[in-house]
Amino acid sequence: MKTTLSPEALAHYLARQLDHFYPDDLTATEREVSAGLDDALTRLATIAAATKPPLFRRGDETVFNHLNSDQTAIFLYLLANGLGTGGGSKEVAAKLYLLNKALHGLDVFYEVKLPRLFLFMHPVGTVLGRAEYSDCFVAMQGCTVGNIRSDYPKLGRGVVLCAGSAVLGPAKVGDEVTLGAGSLVLGGTIPPNMTVTGRAKELRLLPADEPMWRNYFTA
Repeated sequence: MKTTLSPEALAHYLARQLDHFYPDDLTATEREVSAGLDDALTRLATIAAATKPPLFRRGDETVFNHLNSDQTAIFLYLLANGLGTGGGSKEVAAKLYLLNKALHGLDVFYEVKLPRLFLFMHPVGTVLGRAEYSDCFVAMQGCTVGNIRSDYPKLGRGVVLCAGSAVLGPAKVGDEVTLGAGSLVLGGTIPPNMTVTGRAKELRLLPADEPMWRNYFTA
């Protein structure tokens, strides 16, 4: 995967961003940022290789463009997660999480464990908590995955959260389920291969002809 900034330039760029946004005594050095860079770019390349064009594509090449906000939101989560859970600087991980929140309005703490394959699609206002996620997960804008009395959802493979949708509490969402715009799931079980509309007790489950996740992933 090509990058619009070299790893060295990317580490310098991020360190400057972090110190600009958070000018405290805990300076984020390029060395601290670089400690998680290779892992984050490798994980990002795995995602990029599994997505359909034009995502991450420039002609025949797969490219990480640091000025593409969706790609950068994914990358910042991966870098924060790798540093914060893999023995790197937790202070830098926390700042990367906050940078993602400041730049993209995306709240995904670095300890949240997202799957190997996931996408953020213009995710302004999206909050993802410590649920159980599976591959080919897609979150759009204004989505929420959260707890009720410390019980979190479990999401199957190929779950897509459309704009403004939410899953809360001990919900079990099956494989290849799409939550329609503005839908709300409060606990309960959603069978596989469904499109969900409505909110809470007024949910409607419609059999899905073609799972939406296949619009984004080749996997």
